[in-house]
Amino acid sequence: MSQRSGENTPVVKVELKRADAAELIAQDPVLSSAPLARLLSPAVIGKGTLRRFPDKVVLMQQGDAGHSLFLVMKGGVRLFARRDRDSAELGLAHPGEVLGEGEVLDGQARQCSAIAQGAVDVLELPREALLVGGQVPPALAALLRDVHSRRMKALDEMSDFLNRW
Repeated sequence: MSQRSGENTPVVKVELKRADAAELIAQDPVLSSAPLARLLSPAVIGKGTLRRFPDKVVLMQQGDAGHSLFLVMKGGVRLFARRDRDSAELGLAHPGEVLGEGEVLDGQARQCSAIAQGAVDVLELPREALLVGGQVPPALAALLRDVHSRRMKALDEMSDFLNRW
C-alpha cells in the first residue's frame, strides 16, 4: 500500500485482468479432462464468452433459437424438457459437461431448458466457432451426438413413465 502525501488514507492499487477461458480450463483438473476441452484448441476456446448466472436463472429455454454450446465451468445446471403435455427433468449438468449439443449439431431450436442451481459459470461457444468448413468436425459431432442421445433417452424414459399414470 502507498499513501498520498498529506493524506492518511491508504491507497490500494488493483490490476484487473480479463479471465482467459483456456487458462481456467488448463488449471482445473476436472475441466481439463472433460471430453469437450480435450477436443477443442485454445484458439477455439478463446472465441467463447465466460458468463456467470445467479441461482435459479434460466440459461436457455426450450424452443428458443440456439446458436451456441455451453461448457459448465462451475456449479450445476438443471435440465428440463417438454414433450406434448409432459415435462421431465433430464438431470443435472456438472462442471465439464455441455449444454446445447443438439442445436450445434442441427442448428435448430433449443431442445431443453436449463436453470442454474446456485451460482453457475459457463463458457458459451458460438456455433460458428466450432465449425470447420461449415461442418461440425467428426470427433466433436460424435461427442455431441452421444450427449444428445443420452438426454433424449432420459426424456423418452421419463415421458413413458409419466404416461403410464
